Amino acid sequence: MSTERLRRDTARTRDRLLDAAGELLADRGTEFSLPDLARASGVATATVYRHFTSVHDVHREFYHRMVDELVEELESISSRRHGVERLRLINESWVRLAVRWGRASTHIRRPEGFLERVRAGDPLTSSLYDGLAPTVRELIAGGTVPDQDIDYAILLWITLFDERVVADLTTAAGWTSRHVARSLTASLLSAWRAPSGNASPAP
Repeated sequence: MSTERLRRDTARTRDRLLDAAGELLADRGTEFSLPDLARASGVATATVYRHFTSVHDVHREFYHRMVDELVEELESISSRRHGVERLRLINESWVRLAVRWGRASTHIRRPEGFLERVRAGDPLTSSLYDGLAPTVRELIAGGTVPDQDIDYAILLWITLFDERVVADLTTAAGWTSRHVARSLTASLLSAWRAPSGNASPAP
C-alpha cells in the first residue's frame, strides 16, 4: 500500500471515529469509553487506541474539527462575497454546521469566555475571531453598521449563533435552518446598529 493511500485511509478512519464520537456526545454526553467508540464506529478497538489515548483526546479532536470546519467555511465565503451578502452566507453556513454538531458540542464546551481565550492566544478561538473580524470591519467601513468596538461586535455574533440557540430553534421551535439563519442575522444587524453596540470600551 502506498504512503499516500495509507494517509487517506487513516484520515477516513479518523473522520469515521469523530463522526461516531459526535453521535455519542449528542446521545450520552461525555459518558462513553474508547471501547464504546469502537462499537459505535465499527472500528476495531485496537485501531481506536492507535488514534486516541483517552476519551479526552476524542473530545479535543472533535472540538478542533468542528472549529476548523467553520473557519474553512468563513475563508471560502470571505474570498467570494462582500458586505451583508457575505454576512448572510457566513451565517447560513454557520447554522448548517451547528445543526450537525450542535448537540454534541454542548457537552465539551470550554469554561473560559470567547474573548478570554482569544486574549490567551488559543489558536482555534483566535482563528475564528480572525475569520469574523474582516466582515465586521467591512460592514463598518461601508456604513452598514456604525463604528463600534470590534471585540464587542464579535462577541454579540458568537452569542447569537451559539449552537445551543440554533439547536433550540431547529428542534424545540421547529424552524428550518434557513429561517434560523435569516432571523438571527436580522437580530445581529439590529444589535450592531443599536446605541449600546456602538459604545467604545470604558477607559
